[in-house]
Amino acid sequence: MGTSPFERAFSEPRNRREFLRAAASGAALASMGGVLAACGNDEGGAAEGGRSVIRFAFAPDPVWDYMNDNGIIVKYEEEHNMRIVTSSTWDEFAYFAGGHGDIVSTATYELPLLEEKTKIPTVTFGKYNLLRITPLAQPGKSYATLADIPKGSKIGVPSAVSSTLVWGMYAKKLHDLDFRVGGGDFELVVEDHFVMPEHVVRGELEAALAIPEAAIPYLRKGELEVMYDGKLPYEVYGDICSCEHAGIMGNNFTATKEWYDAHPKEAAAFLALWEEGIKGWRENQAKIIQTYPQHFAVEEDEDVKAMQDYIADHDWFVDSVYLDDEWIKNETQLYDLMIETDFMESGTKVPQFEPVEPPTV
Repeated sequence: MGTSPFERAFSEPRNRREFLRAAASGAALASMGGVLAACGNDEGGAAEGGRSVIRFAFAPDPVWDYMNDNGIIVKYEEEHNMRIVTSSTWDEFAYFAGGHGDIVSTATYELPLLEEKTKIPTVTFGKYNLLRITPLAQPGKSYATLADIPKGSKIGVPSAVSSTLVWGMYAKKLHDLDFRVGGGDFELVVEDHFVMPEHVVRGELEAALAIPEAAIPYLRKGELEVMYDGKLPYEVYGDICSCEHAGIMGNNFTATKEWYDAHPKEAAAFLALWEEGIKGWRENQAKIIQTYPQHFAVEEDEDVKAMQDYIADHDWFVDSVYLDDEWIKNETQLYDLMIETDFMESGTKVPQFEPVEPPTV
């Protein structure tokens, strides 16, 4: 079959770095977590003052800030005799390959290549953010789907990989379109999330794949609309798989298999902490957005309110971080779609997903 589009895109390091930086700019949520100074313990799970240490790579996130500011992190660390050492990184590949961490946030569709390139088996044992990057266009264009956009048109994308690959699969499956950087039916232009919406409004791009918060001012004013009837990627996936599935994750909790197998109690405690954070998000969503607007790339009061309204209807945070067998079955069907649409080679090892029971203290 040759090299897949997935591997070709990742063979260019700048593509992945640019995506990760773009997703993070404006303190956006493509990845999430607290940025604290990385501490020097290089042995995953090693005791620090009698506590188990979990080395965890994330980037700025409102739920983490909420938990930190309300003493929830400290409470869970004390209850479970653990310490979470977080470090800021946008490159899960280097993080795992260098042996610097135990748990990282990564997308479902990136896992096969993560394992292949690092040669490190993983276990995904929790979920957090649904992929939310979706096509935007001017309402007057009446572009309901990618199939409505004239071939050869310029479309903005955040990277040659990540969400562009997912929409490449969707375009092939739903419309028999070739949607990829460096060829295909459109001219895909790699740009920053926060630049693309303005280019679309000005007519310099026909459409763009961007995170919703990058376009909030334009969505609020009616200058842009979300295509596919306003659906986020997981809702489009439901039409493809004929299943009700809140999945296609942009952020899972993924550990090295070595660490996961050796630290079941720590894995359970880690998830319990984030489940508490999700509970806080559900109860205080509007307040958290208002308190930490930088994480949603909004400043003006009107845009804060628009963000609150949008995410109330299109929440990309999971209802629960816990996995179950039915969810895993539906989520891993994505690999079948990747193979069907030639974004993954047949026979590629399917990454391991495991349900975790809540801990008993």
